[in-house]
Amino acid sequence: MLLPGERMGWTLTDLSLVLLVAVILIIAEYKSWSSHWSFINIYRILGKGTKVLKEPKTIKDVPGPVALPVFGTRWLYSVGGYKMNKIHELYAGEVDLFRKYGETVREEALWNFPVINIRNRDDIERVLKQSSKFPIRPPNEVTSYYRRTRPDKYTNLGLVNEQGQTWHDLRTKLTPALTSSKTMTQFLPELNQVADDFNTLITNSRDENGVVHNFEEYANRMGLESTCTLILGERLGFLEQNISPVASRLADAVKGQFIASRDTFYGLPFWKILPTPAYKRLVESEDTIYEIISEMVDKTLKAETNKCAVDPVQSVFMSILQAEGMELCDKKAAIIDFIAAGIKTLGNTLVFLLYLVAKHPEVQEKIYEELEGLVTDGCPLSTSTLRHATYLKACIAEAFRVLPTAPCVARILESETELSSYLLPAGSVVLCHTWLASQEECNFVDAKSFKPERWLDNSAVRYPFLVCPFGVGKRMCPGKRFVELELQVVLAQTVRKFHIDFDEELDLQFEFLLAPKSPTNIILRDRH
Repeated sequence: MLLPGERMGWTLTDLSLVLLVAVILIIAEYKSWSSHWSFINIYRILGKGTKVLKEPKTIKDVPGPVALPVFGTRWLYSVGGYKMNKIHELYAGEVDLFRKYGETVREEALWNFPVINIRNRDDIERVLKQSSKFPIRPPNEVTSYYRRTRPDKYTNLGLVNEQGQTWHDLRTKLTPALTSSKTMTQFLPELNQVADDFNTLITNSRDENGVVHNFEEYANRMGLESTCTLILGERLGFLEQNISPVASRLADAVKGQFIASRDTFYGLPFWKILPTPAYKRLVESEDTIYEIISEMVDKTLKAETNKCAVDPVQSVFMSILQAEGMELCDKKAAIIDFIAAGIKTLGNTLVFLLYLVAKHPEVQEKIYEELEGLVTDGCPLSTSTLRHATYLKACIAEAFRVLPTAPCVARILESETELSSYLLPAGSVVLCHTWLASQEECNFVDAKSFKPERWLDNSAVRYPFLVCPFGVGKRMCPGKRFVELELQVVLAQTVRKFHIDFDEELDLQFEFLLAPKSPTNIILRDRH
């Protein structure tokens, strides 16, 4: 027993035992934090006293909605009360998962596979800057499955869904003509004519008050005609006043394909067990698209072989057919993919662009005044005119920021990456919500407003990874030059001819892409 005033004599063994007990108590007290703390962190706390060092949190720590075993968070879109056609509002509407859980949100796909949603500008840039010879993007699972069941039509999953060397071969062999600036220059005269025919069509489709009802249908027909003209090298008559049943079937099939892709992706995956209505709709749509475009391809192939070899403008179609080392079915599948993608994306983007311009008459007048100083009335647009039409192009860039058809960019991480203090392993699926990030005041001043001027002083160019409607890097959409050129020509031609108005607010719906909810009624009043 120690007498009063005596000091306890601590041996090395005593100190070791006390430290061991302390470590055990700490581990027991913070057992629920085991994923956040490692034994080495505890050692650092004991060894360094006041300084606390945390290791990055893992993908398991990312917050998000409750996930069910096997089905993950997909229950939200079936029994959770959220409408499939309003999925975009889950991230930005009244629910707003980002506001509830933070800048990084975890959802779970089938078998609880994590899907990480990010909105932080720095995180988005970090993900999209990752580059390799074969960048990986998540495939559309149901489309991939469908194509594997059709070996008579498809020997691969296509440019969008393939990965690795197969994707690289498809990209390098099939897209050079489509991505060439020379091709776009040669195509401009024909595109001027297509845009003129489009304006004639909508002029004759107005009612007595100047209203073009269901304008989105005409926009889709413009996308179809221009894409076919570029890819196949011939006009197919989709801008004639009375649309052909073939064009109507094709437009309906493309829309059905997008909606079926949405429903199979976000809904419960019963289509893998039995053919659900969504999967049946996808198969029907895919078969219709293949049948119609395949017939167009065969007809054009026959026509091209009968043409003189010195035709001054060789179509993209022939450049694809002449690609070496590929089977004809692969070339035909690529042509089908290009045309199907062009119809819906071009149509949606054109509606969004003209809607935003219609809602801002001062913007319309600036476009008109710019064009008046660059081109004489009645003259077609030239490459020189478009090169100097800076305000026109700024309007298109701003439309991409405010209302993009593709609201996010998907990537699969190729290396371990830290995002907002979470350490995500290689192979993680990340959805970069570029549209929502572009609506943040920390990224763009007066972010909710449509202000083309912001692109003229380069203030917005500091964040190029936030406004990337075609994706970025090697997996960027090969149709980028074509879409940009078409939007410039159609916007210029339409503003030169009409005062554009839109009485109501545009309602959006989600069809695997952002789309205008039908009907969209645009008012066109003649300028002259």
